[in-house]
Amino acid sequence: MLLRKDTSLRLMIAAQLALAAYYASRILRGERFTYNDFLSFYAGGSIVRDGQGGRLYDLGVQVVYQAKAFGLESSDSRFGLLPFVNPPHAALMLTPLAYLSPKAAASVYLVLNCLIAAWILRRLWLLAAGWSRGEQILLVTTTLATEVLWYSLETGTMTLLGFLFLIEYYLAMRAGRNSRAAVWLIAATIKPQLILLPALIPLAQRRWRLVVMALALGFLVGLGISLGFGFHIWADYYRLLRQVGAHGEAYGALPMLMDNLRMILYWTVTPAVVMPLVFLALLAGGISVFWMWRSGRDFDLRFALTVLLGLFLAPHLNYQDTLVAILPAALGYDFARRKGGRLVVFQVFMLTATFLPAALMFTGYFPTLQLIWPVPLIVGLAAVCAFSLRKRA
Repeated sequence: MLLRKDTSLRLMIAAQLALAAYYASRILRGERFTYNDFLSFYAGGSIVRDGQGGRLYDLGVQVVYQAKAFGLESSDSRFGLLPFVNPPHAALMLTPLAYLSPKAAASVYLVLNCLIAAWILRRLWLLAAGWSRGEQILLVTTTLATEVLWYSLETGTMTLLGFLFLIEYYLAMRAGRNSRAAVWLIAATIKPQLILLPALIPLAQRRWRLVVMALALGFLVGLGISLGFGFHIWADYYRLLRQVGAHGEAYGALPMLMDNLRMILYWTVTPAVVMPLVFLALLAGGISVFWMWRSGRDFDLRFALTVLLGLFLAPHLNYQDTLVAILPAALGYDFARRKGGRLVVFQVFMLTATFLPAALMFTGYFPTLQLIWPVPLIVGLAAVCAFSLRKRA
């Protein structure tokens, strides 16, 4: 991740900061409330605000609330349902924003996401405390120059919050703080696709205190939601996930643009077998996690590989969610620099993540590639981590 010559390092950092400034300017020039993910979040929070939490996953109700909010604040003539597909406790978290006007809520949400991004950068800086100052700076500027970070801010997703919870979960587990790890694990379920395989680590490690605390906390959260929204809310949520999974094209969840195995299968096999193969691969991934964590040695590298497997095998993964791969990339680099690994591999990853999306955006070529370029990087990082673990074994 660190270029060898000081001059090259300074030029790289300057180029990355220039890219970050350009991406930031696009957000500042854009509208605060547009046809993006925050529209569904605002509608979900508004449904709960109006005491209709029990109908949160009724698509007819969601259409009404989204149309009302979108019509109030946007001149864009497009409108199509963007289903609220997060768990019910995510809607509860968003309810305070629903007491603001849509445009004001979008502005507040953007500010909150920027603060979360700053928190993540701070955590990454501390994670790299043993690195040289140049390496630390380059880790932060590489994150800032990664277009997917700004895409997440621009489209109003919850990826940054899920990323933050995942980092805190990792730090708490590494420090042996079971109570804190349980809290962050349950918090991370607002983006369940990001935590599916990492959630298995306490079971694989037989950290029963953490498991019991997470189950107890999850039960309390689930019980509170059930008492407030009705016990049927979980069945409604499951049915909605199945419907969106089966007809994703109608709801903006395009399988041909998902940055993982599901996208690869979509282009290579019969559509009818895509989802069965995805869930079969996810099951195999879960078994692999238990096998991988037979030993607690090299915790960081095993955690990195678990996160990468989770991203690649997730049933649902949009472009913005690939931002999470920055954490395992940093962990893999840290392992390589301590053990004398090939750092040039990570330099290639850094250059690709920084300049490939920028080149695609500026030239306008290959618009589909603009949203799926992270796939080979995720696969490559996973391969590097797996090879390093095998070599250590």
